[in-house]
Amino acid sequence: MEITLAGSPPSESEQRFAAVKEGIFPYVEAVFGWDDEMQRARLTSEYEPHWFSWILVEGERVGLLCCKPYEDALHVHLLIIFPRHQGRQLGSAVMARLHREAASEGRHRVTLSSFTANQGAMRFYRRLGYQVVAEEPVFVSLSRPVTREESWGAHG
Repeated sequence: MEITLAGSPPSESEQRFAAVKEGIFPYVEAVFGWDDEMQRARLTSEYEPHWFSWILVEGERVGLLCCKPYEDALHVHLLIIFPRHQGRQLGSAVMARLHREAASEGRHRVTLSSFTANQGAMRFYRRLGYQVVAEEPVFVSLSRPVTREESWGAHG
């Protein structure tokens, strides 16, 4: 099953908001309380529209990715696979693609953060080789180096 990443134009801010709410609402609600208007404003002020991509399988939107490039890393702000599409290895396929992309662009690692309470995400990222690099009561920062094999795969 091949995944495709498709850009999300600025005009799709409401669709992005709905996807983000679907993906992280329980964690935000438990820690901070969820406020639609505040979260909409945060998505607009803290994230660039071109960092977002729809995750597609056979043309169907199955999730949303928000990824920001840095000089030596790609940082995953959000990886949301819609619940009805979970359990199909789509998240793993997206992350493998990001690892290859990071390698092809000469970056050394992929970084991300997760809510500490999101144990499913924590298990997922640990399975992919991510290590905890910083811990706060609510968030965990993780990092994974790009491997030599991924560098080779990106060029061949």
